[in-house]
Amino acid sequence: MSHRTWLRAALVLGLITFSGAGGARGQLRPLDPLDWRTVGFEGRAFSVGSGLYAGQRASLAGLEGRLVEVGSFTAHWGLGQVSVEVSGTPLLVFDGRSAYTEPLAFVPSDQGLRRVDAGDLRVTTVILLTPPEQARAMALRFGVRLPTTDNLKGLDRDQTDFFALLAGRFRRTAWDVGWEVGMGVYGTRDTHNEQVDPILFGLSALYDMGRARAVLELAGHHDPRAGPDQRGNEDLGEARLGVRVGGDRWMQLSLVRGWTPSSPDLGATIRFGTLF
Repeated sequence: MSHRTWLRAALVLGLITFSGAGGARGQLRPLDPLDWRTVGFEGRAFSVGSGLYAGQRASLAGLEGRLVEVGSFTAHWGLGQVSVEVSGTPLLVFDGRSAYTEPLAFVPSDQGLRRVDAGDLRVTTVILLTPPEQARAMALRFGVRLPTTDNLKGLDRDQTDFFALLAGRFRRTAWDVGWEVGMGVYGTRDTHNEQVDPILFGLSALYDMGRARAVLELAGHHDPRAGPDQRGNEDLGEARLGVRVGGDRWMQLSLVRGWTPSSPDLGATIRFGTLF
């Protein structure tokens, strides 16, 4: 199959993904900022890691406690201007410490404080809108999050979500800065209001220190409608500060701090990745 045919196939797959179902990282966590190293990249990339978060709410269950994400992965196929990405979290382990409200009616109350479930699965397409290797770049990112969780566990909604964001990048000397803004179409568990359309945002800043890079990320989403948050569709916001070492093979350690009630009070992540 020719290179041009691969590009067409990737674009068609992305458009099918975006428009094929009716209704974007799991509701426990916001969508991660775009990794600009893989934009305009011809080749493959893979990363895997885990995270530990304290003070995390599982709002459907009405619990607050400690969340462990196990084996979170991203598999990326870059075909130049177009790339396709599959990512997800195979396992969520939640240890409830206290109940802050009653569980929703469909969540059995006799499960105890410990909940184990599969995480979300996402399929994403990224289209680079500017020539590769420019210091200033723009890209379109869109995709779907598939309903792989069990809402009866109370950790996530078991709904199909869509997201679409416009992203920009600026590089100068040691700095590499990216931003994103867009909209989501998120399913709910409320039969009287079956979707919310939050504003999605992300910011990443990398500073090259030679042998390592300092990394700052902000990620979240906000429902602009007046009134209280929907259970399971609350506003989320996280700040992440970390360090990345390596080149094509890399490791990143990050500290996480949430600034909304439904985001973790404090967390830590470790991730390993490679480009090939």
